[in-house]
Amino acid sequence: MNSRALSWIGWFAFIALAAVLVAAGTWLLFTTFMVYDDEGYVLYSLRNYGEHGRLYDSVFSQYGPFFFAFYDGLHRVLGFAWTNTNGRLLTLGHWILTAAFCGALAWRQTRSIAATAFVYGGVFTAIWIMIYEPSHPGGAIGCFVALAAWLGSRRDPGSSPRTAAALGALGAALALTKINVGAFMLFSGFGWLVLRHESRSWRTVGGGALTLCLLAMPWILMAKKLHEAPAMTFAAFNNLAVLGLIAVIMNRSAGERSGSKSVRAFIAGAAGLTLLTVAVTLLRGSTPFGILSGVLLAPLNQPNVYSFAVEWQPWAWPVNLAGLALALWAAMRPEEDRMTKFVIAVRFIAAAAFALAIVQVILVRGLAGFAMSYGVGLAGVCALPLRKDEAGQQDARVRQWLALVLVLQSLHAYPVAGSQLNWATFLWVPLITLAVRDAFLALPAGSLVRAGRLALLGPVCAWALGGYMTYRLYENGSSKRELGEPLGLPGAERIQPPDDTAFAVQIMTENALAHAHLLYSLPGLYSFNLWTGLPTPTLDNATQWFLSLSEPRQSAIEERLRADPRAAVIVQLDTLKVLVDQGFRVRGALGNYLGTEFQKAFEVDGYAFWVHRGRTVAPLSTGRAAAGKTPDRTKLELVLADPKQPIARIELWRLGQIARTQLFSLTPANALLAATPLAADGHPSGAELGNAWTAALPGPISRLTLDFIGKLEQPGQVLATAFAADGTRLAAIRILP
Repeated sequence: MNSRALSWIGWFAFIALAAVLVAAGTWLLFTTFMVYDDEGYVLYSLRNYGEHGRLYDSVFSQYGPFFFAFYDGLHRVLGFAWTNTNGRLLTLGHWILTAAFCGALAWRQTRSIAATAFVYGGVFTAIWIMIYEPSHPGGAIGCFVALAAWLGSRRDPGSSPRTAAALGALGAALALTKINVGAFMLFSGFGWLVLRHESRSWRTVGGGALTLCLLAMPWILMAKKLHEAPAMTFAAFNNLAVLGLIAVIMNRSAGERSGSKSVRAFIAGAAGLTLLTVAVTLLRGSTPFGILSGVLLAPLNQPNVYSFAVEWQPWAWPVNLAGLALALWAAMRPEEDRMTKFVIAVRFIAAAAFALAIVQVILVRGLAGFAMSYGVGLAGVCALPLRKDEAGQQDARVRQWLALVLVLQSLHAYPVAGSQLNWATFLWVPLITLAVRDAFLALPAGSLVRAGRLALLGPVCAWALGGYMTYRLYENGSSKRELGEPLGLPGAERIQPPDDTAFAVQIMTENALAHAHLLYSLPGLYSFNLWTGLPTPTLDNATQWFLSLSEPRQSAIEERLRADPRAAVIVQLDTLKVLVDQGFRVRGALGNYLGTEFQKAFEVDGYAFWVHRGRTVAPLSTGRAAAGKTPDRTKLELVLADPKQPIARIELWRLGQIARTQLFSLTPANALLAATPLAADGHPSGAELGNAWTAALPGPISRLTLDFIGKLEQPGQVLATAFAADGTRLAAIRILP
């Protein structure tokens, strides 16, 4: 088979792999809904900004103005609404583009379809965790970082002012989305220009000053957490990686030197984007102090609001120390043949260990955990130029750029090493891929590894690992696709989370529509406001508002809740428990007010519905089990809104982790059904209808009394579904414990 045919087969396989990954990503996005509802917080903030402006002064956000200006522009040009579905589609777009930029980088440097497939699949898999926070700025951040990596690989920013200007603008965009991530990118771009400047004084004086800044940066960033061992370890590891990488760039830099024109272009790009974003935000009603607070002052308090430490892998200290030692040795003794062989061996060992991590712990932070604990520390080793020809020098320049961005972006995992861990480290995938290829090409032409069939080992492994990652992601997505319950809520019709989450969310939404004029939540769960159309008390819609909002802002919310007798609060009990277990408490005037002046009306699967103290409501789509008239009978009392059609059958199902199990199918032949009309407060409003089968229910809200032969074990895991004669499902009712 000739090379042209093999190329066509390879591209067909790559397109198939990419398509399967996109399908798997779509399924994962649309079968996941996290109860802490970060996506609702972001979507509701975007909607409020579009409608009201006044970002930070009225509309609360932890994120910068570029994120809002950029997304608001997309929203106005494309005309889409801020819904959970559209937020997922935006996230999927960022997910695809992030992997595509990295894949394009790999293709440009290697012209290998196998390497491109591995990098695309590896990056796509590495950032899979964004399914937990669709519409979050992390998707855009990852996309912009990947774009910066690709731009810097395509043309050296030092010799291309246009590239330097684009990187400056991207750095500013990131800084005006999330200040720390933007600072890391700006330091990467400016540091690259300084360390490789054509002026020796720039390289020595500027490089020395830059090195001191980069070494101090993690300690300043983590100052509030340095009393904790993980933060101190994080800062120390980053210092080791920075020292090794700067030694490599300054002593063994590849390619052309940077000029002052590129430095000016970089600064102009950053300044231009900053001025444009600030101007747009000011025109939308924000004040200068509001912007300053939102961009800089509020993020400085983030570690006090919420933090989650990196879990360092075993042998992280020896690997990071060895990475620094090898980088320094290679930088100082570039001509030593023994050193070159040692670097080649270390790269192959690192790649093999990474492959093992992919196979063993994929989707359990395997890729990100490996990259953070070991990959960042080996960045300098991966950046070393091993070949002296022009192609080798060009490849080394790209790896040095990638390594610099990776090492600084890894700090994104502080203070919250959740999804940020994956966004911070995905560039390890293209970096190790290019480093291994360079090591292979640096071997003597007649060596066993480069000879004959052994030369096929790399492409075969790349395809195998890329295919394995694709298969695992597909398997995970397809299995979830078969389970769960479509929400069927406005803007979230096709989202299909697990049964317990889906039914709880539907029940809370239904009751909010029936019993509330004003809806708040603890912590902030603003998807409910999107689904119901009910307003929040003010536009200060923070997730953990008891930690983020000042007392005056909390007092304003309290006043609105106090003034509305039909105000309701939805509480996510599981999320609160996690926060309490981590040492956080609901505090402040608003927290005290809710605790004393509101009471629980009912609770379903970790969600509680609170109303003003002394008020009662009919808990729609919920039921209770009781003993029947005889020991062999069970009685259920079900509360539901008028289903508009007579009920012909009621099925009882046990909800499980994998699938539902049918317990009973109840009809007029084997069960008694009576109905009592209820007022909105849950009290009877009329006479009981003795036989409610196939009859119109007596009120807009009814309590059904279902009596049948049989025992109902663990009623808190049971779902009752009512059907019309034509098979239409009329209601889904959760039986409460």
